[in-house]
Amino acid sequence: MKLRFVTENVGKLEEARTVLSPLGIEVVHHSLALVEPVEGGIEDVCLEKLRQVRRTGLNRVMVDDAGLFLKAYPGFPGVLTKRIFDQIGYRGFMKLLSGESRQAWLEGTVAVLWDGKVRCFTGRTHGSIIEADPERLRPEPGFPFNPVFVPEGEERVLSELSPEKRLEHSYRRKALEQLAAWLKERTGRNDGEPAD
Repeated sequence: MKLRFVTENVGKLEEARTVLSPLGIEVVHHSLALVEPVEGGIEDVCLEKLRQVRRTGLNRVMVDDAGLFLKAYPGFPGVLTKRIFDQIGYRGFMKLLSGESRQAWLEGTVAVLWDGKVRCFTGRTHGSIIEADPERLRPEPGFPFNPVFVPEGEERVLSELSPEKRLEHSYRRKALEQLAAWLKERTGRNDGEPAD
């Protein structure tokens, strides 16, 4: 079965393919300029993106959104993670967390439109933000918190983990696996057609 993924983030696209391909779902990239909402929760942002996609007439399509959440600042930065990071960088985040709880989580939602049905699936990865010299940190394209986020149960940051270990801790993987289970239940088989 094929599923379009509207994203401009190559890392997200590759992760979706890695997770869904073994489950019989071919992820096809679809480029579409979307207006990024700046209000609401991550699920709200996904649903708004999906509304924009739906207006184009696409079907069997998914979008996603994700953010970092800090225990010390409830709800922050959340859907504004990229914008806030672009403004204050690692230096600003280290300053914000000085003397505060460093507990955090990464949360992502995948929203799908499948034959008129809309569903959202969410995954979380709990962990903490390390103390680090902002001048020595280099963000990974599309994943700026990988060099400072340590998942629960690990001693190293995401950027130091093997691809397999990263996937094991991935909030997106958790959401995508929920999506795959829903699609399989909905279609009754792996070709994407409704069950008889």
